Amino acid sequence: MTRDLPRIFVINLAGDTGRRDIMRVRLNAARVNYEFFEAVNGRAFDMATTPFYDRARRRAAFGRDMIPAEMGCLLSHRGIFEKMDRENIPAAVVLEDDVIFEPEFADVLNALMTTTRKWDVIRFVGSAKIYKRGCRKIAPLFDKYWMARLPTAPGGAHGYLLTLKAARVMLKHMQMNWMPIDTLQGRTWETGLETLVVYPAPLRIDQEVETTIGDARFDKTITLEGWPRKMFFLTRGWFKLNETLGKKWTYLASWPRDRCHR
Repeated sequence: MTRDLPRIFVINLAGDTGRRDIMRVRLNAARVNYEFFEAVNGRAFDMATTPFYDRARRRAAFGRDMIPAEMGCLLSHRGIFEKMDRENIPAAVVLEDDVIFEPEFADVLNALMTTTRKWDVIRFVGSAKIYKRGCRKIAPLFDKYWMARLPTAPGGAHGYLLTLKAARVMLKHMQMNWMPIDTLQGRTWETGLETLVVYPAPLRIDQEVETTIGDARFDKTITLEGWPRKMFFLTRGWFKLNETLGKKWTYLASWPRDRCHR
């Protein structure tokens, strides 16, 4: 595991100077070096013709299209992975521009980069409620913070740390896309990446700031017609079964290697 400090990329739309200014203040207070990465504005995408999009698979699993902003978000993250690949960046922190840092954020990063416990992705996600449901502490990091594993895969790609290996693996899974970036990150039984969390999370989403993706992503309306709609209970059922079994297998199968680091 590299001991060099990771580069920090903050995803931000080109014209959103207000968020950029706020993040500068927060990042400076967090005592870290950083650089802004221009986000892909997907709001104008036509999801029926957008490249890199597996529309049939998406609609079979979810009953509706990804919204354009979700695709823009995913492509923004993919752009950072491509940059890591081109420039051989050993490790990077990826942040969205609506996060608030805990005072110990920099110290947590330092601890992660020097731990002997191997990892590919560290996600800074999870609410207190989620952590109470089977959070497995693996190795102490700094002060109250631990490396940990969750029995589920919480949503959110607002902050995470990943290695170059992980970036390259993610790129292989992002040639044709049908799910948001945070959902893909949680499907570790497919990517094979050792994905852990920090408990408690050293950053959180600013709930006072409107998300750039918007609330349309929460709309569960089924838009299928004809045979795809009639078969949806089967295709959706298969997706959910795969997801449930994948989460349980990842959590149970990882117990021996997690235990030896406690």
